[in-house]
Amino acid sequence: MRSFINLWKPFIALLAIFVASAACTGSNSAIPTTSPNDVATVVAATMAAIQAQATPTAMPPTASPAPAASPTISLLAPTPVLPAATRINFLTDATSGVVTGTIQAGQSLYYVLNAAQGQPMITEVDSYNHDVTMTIKTAGGTSLLNAGQTLNTLLPVTEDYYFTIQGATSTENFTLTIETPARITFATGKDNIALPGKTAGGYVISYVLFAQKDQYMDVYLNGVGKNAALTVYGFGDGQPYIRSVSGATTFSMKLPTTQDYIIDIVPAAGMEVDYTLVVYVK
Repeated sequence: MRSFINLWKPFIALLAIFVASAACTGSNSAIPTTSPNDVATVVAATMAAIQAQATPTAMPPTASPAPAASPTISLLAPTPVLPAATRINFLTDATSGVVTGTIQAGQSLYYVLNAAQGQPMITEVDSYNHDVTMTIKTAGGTSLLNAGQTLNTLLPVTEDYYFTIQGATSTENFTLTIETPARITFATGKDNIALPGKTAGGYVISYVLFAQKDQYMDVYLNGVGKNAALTVYGFGDGQPYIRSVSGATTFSMKLPTTQDYIIDIVPAAGMEVDYTLVVYVK
């Protein structure tokens, strides 16, 4: 406040001089007078000084300046390089297929099969010396099996699956067997289902059914006579509960554990057999 008053003192003094000069002009012409231009010059200078002082002094910023934006780098996952592969197609209504061939020492052969998410895949490769191996990968490059001979798994996605058959130290004949059981689901409010079908090409027809521990499962294979029989086993624990060699066409059991159960219809001597499979779970 005091500094503000000090700034106005020259202006007040100037006004006093101006008033005094005006009062004395008529009575004493010897006293020098201040011209209007001089007054304007002093006023302008005084106001400029006042305005300069009234302008707030710029203070240094207290906040740090925003960092410069970093360039955006897009990191894309490399696209897997898929081999040229022979596509495996099952016969209509079949749930399995067999590939046979000859492989040279150290040779790699490639096959591809499309299958569904949540579907079991049961695979095996074998040869005379039992040393041919396979790897299995998804189309996205995820490995399901690395240099093995068998695989039992639930498939993670619906897509193509790539099989690489690897030869060993000698030329051999090999057999690749792939089974993808069809999943059984009951209609809402139902505890049973009847499934008509045929053992296409004489292949085993496989189904999978999820059931809880202590539930009762009854299975009936109708219309086959002695031309087909049942195999039932746990997919999770691999435990067999009935085998086709027994010739049985019915199965009943209180289930020991919660898991998927595989039901195979096995035709005799590769026969094509019409059937109706009836399954109850209570």
